[in-house]
Amino acid sequence: MSGYLILPRQALSLYDGPVPTAPEQIAFLDFLREIEQDPFPFAPRTQLCVTGLDELLVTLGCTDKRATAKELTLLGDYKLRLKRVAVEIGQLSDIQIPIAHELSLGGENRLGARHTPQDLVPLWRIFGHNPASRGEVAPRQVGYHFGENLS
Repeated sequence: MSGYLILPRQALSLYDGPVPTAPEQIAFLDFLREIEQDPFPFAPRTQLCVTGLDELLVTLGCTDKRATAKELTLLGDYKLRLKRVAVEIGQLSDIQIPIAHELSLGGENRLGARHTPQDLVPLWRIFGHNPASRGEVAPRQVGYHFGENLS
């Protein structure tokens, strides 16, 4: 099943890593706008790299330590917007989501991006719990696959 491949940004060839970067890059907010178009703008098997998610969330204050009810609502909105097009997303190749900050899989299989030593960007609030580990996508760099919100 296609889904979202969350991986360290430095693992992608765009950033001199060994993993080939998908040929089409798009910023996260642009991606959200595009997927809400009618008709769906991406052909089946399109390869996408959606950039800037963790930096956007940090800028918006969507971290475990700083998030208020407003930020948590925003994260929930992003998740709902992705769920609305789950069938269409499922027809694409895995969507690469490069993350600039260190990935951290915590308790209850909640994936986050370590913004500071004491604060995480809660990626799990958008993509859900229990990602499938893709193992090392590059030396000492683990990637995670989310497909559960595509059902």
